[in-house]
Amino acid sequence: MNSSKTQGPTGPRSIAGKRISSMNALKNGVFAKTPVLPFEDERVYRNHLKDMMSSLDPQDALQEQLAQQIADSLWRGNRQEVRAVVQREDIFKEMTPAIMAGMLELSDERIEHAPDFLVTPNYRFGKKDLQEARKLKGQYEHLSTNVKGIANYNMIWRTYPEFFIELGKWMEQFITPELMMSNNQGLNLAWQQSPQKLEEYIHRYGIYLWYVINFDDMRADIRNWGAIWYFLNGRHSREVEQCDEAVMKERRVCQSLLDTYYKMRKSQVEFAFMRHSELVVKKPQAFNSVLGAIVEPVLES
Repeated sequence: MNSSKTQGPTGPRSIAGKRISSMNALKNGVFAKTPVLPFEDERVYRNHLKDMMSSLDPQDALQEQLAQQIADSLWRGNRQEVRAVVQREDIFKEMTPAIMAGMLELSDERIEHAPDFLVTPNYRFGKKDLQEARKLKGQYEHLSTNVKGIANYNMIWRTYPEFFIELGKWMEQFITPELMMSNNQGLNLAWQQSPQKLEEYIHRYGIYLWYVINFDDMRADIRNWGAIWYFLNGRHSREVEQCDEAVMKERRVCQSLLDTYYKMRKSQVEFAFMRHSELVVKKPQAFNSVLGAIVEPVLES
């Protein structure tokens, strides 16, 4: 009886299959047997290893082995830091501009049209940008008060040329065709025929300008609400904590290896210096008598 038939599945037989199955238990790369995971670039790892060997400059096989462990530990630590960043970003993926605007207790219109930079408190507008936004906001308010509901905005756009040109640039990220003709000498025919649709975008642009002008004043509150969102979002908090622990553990391992490496180098240098001192040629005790036995006959001759 062929016993091989009763053994059940024996796993993949091809090289590719075995390579894939070897990664079955891989979750975060902490215990990976190979320093380079399938999604990592082996050329980048080789360059990393080359740089580490050049920096540590191992002098023998034992030092080279330790240098290899240090390089791999740094590689794993960098991988864990990337993973921790991804986990943190996952927490904020669900933090939309509309959610942040709601936390700031803004109006429904401003919540609906909250810009992307509202969830990026480090985003900065230059002084020229703010000056331009204030000027355009003034033109928007004047336009809204005096010419709202006009049948064809091509009739009045020349009264607010800067506003309509900048409005057209802003609208490009949302809709086609372009607002302005290619020579900026008038509105495209499609927008001349859709004044109500154009008014919607004029209004949205006015909200955008309001956000630009007031963003600095909201920045502190945005940071506070971002921190509250982060710490109260418990779904990913444990995973982030585990990532941080893995990073710290790997860094401690690396530091321990470095300490061992440099202690070894220091000990070897001290040992070499000691051996060098012992090997310095010294005059033997009988040197003077031997020298005299050689020199005296020469002098007598």
